[in-house]
Amino acid sequence: MGFISNIFSGGTGSVVDAIGDTIDKLTTTKEEKMQLELEMKKADMQYQLEMQRLSLKEKQQDFMDIDSARKRSAAVETSDHATLLSRNTSSYLALCVTALTFSLFYIILFHSVTLDDNGKDIVLYILGVLSAILTQIFSFYFGSSQGSVVKDEIIHGMSQRKTTDVTDNG
Repeated sequence: MGFISNIFSGGTGSVVDAIGDTIDKLTTTKEEKMQLELEMKKADMQYQLEMQRLSLKEKQQDFMDIDSARKRSAAVETSDHATLLSRNTSSYLALCVTALTFSLFYIILFHSVTLDDNGKDIVLYILGVLSAILTQIFSFYFGSSQGSVVKDEIIHGMSQRKTTDVTDNG
């Protein structure tokens, strides 16, 4: 129990010191210490590069998911075999949610509605949910932001650069 209590009671400094002392004992020359430090920095840089690669891959998956949803919606809306309702369901839902959200905001802002604390909390909760849905609707129809376009270009450029690097090295 002494080891664990040392770690949680501020003994981590002694653990780090012990590891540093062990490394010092294993490396005898200054060149070996510099080589070890270089290898540790190289491993850290490789770790950071791998984390960035995984983050990029995750973002690409998110963008592909968004793109496939937009393509699916466009395919249904332009299909000759789709009914009027199936062609316009997402548009109808978007219009209804938008109208409902703005209507509730209008009622709260311009009409004196007296609610008890519980009723007020419920209305605020509903407005929060509707605002989040409205944000997603606008992102779907109009794109999330100009920053998203810039990110798309950066990701595309990075993936092109990586493809070029792989073909050059392979």
